[in-house]
Order: sequence, then C-alpha cells, then structure tokens
Amino acid sequence: MIIPDLDDLVLESDEESGIQELGRRFLARGPWTTVVFLVRTKTDPEGDWDGPFLWLHRYQKVAQGWKLVSRFRTTETAQLLKLADALEEWRDYFSAGR
Repeated sequence: MIIPDLDDLVLESDEESGIQELGRRFLARGPWTTVVFLVRTKTDPEGDWDGPFLWLHRYQKVAQGWKLVSRFRTTETAQLLKLADALEEWRDYFSAGR
C-alpha cells in the first residue's frame, strides 16, 4: 500500500477496526521516515481496550509516495514499560559529548 503523503497518514482508528490511536511522533523525516504510534487495540468489538502499545513504522519514499517497509509492535504493556525504563537508564548516553 502506497501512502501519498505521510502527513495524511491515518490509522484505522475506530470501534469497528479495533484500533485507537492515542498519539504519534515523527522520529525521523527524510527518504526514510520513522513514525511511532501509541495505540490501544481490542479483538472483540464488545470487549475492553488492551494496551497501550507502541507501534514503530519505517516508511521509504518511492515515486508514488511512501511505502511501509518495516514495523515493530509491542504486544504487551509490560514491554512498553521495559522499553521506557531502558531509555531512561541510557539517557546520559544520548547527551552530546559522550
């Protein structure tokens, strides 16, 4: 699936699709663009929402627009918490001069 413009990118976010987008951030823009989404999901339309989960998508610029090339998705809230803990622990390494 080709997306003409990433600024118009829409996750199917409604009760019927079982996806609810809570937020998004562009981590990198250019010929290779990285977008991170915070979502909740549910498998049963009558059930409760699960999550939140992190979805990390990489898009490549192609002649017709943007193509989703890869994605990483946490599948448990515990994974998201472990990732947040690891990033916080490594925060000093991200500083200039290290």
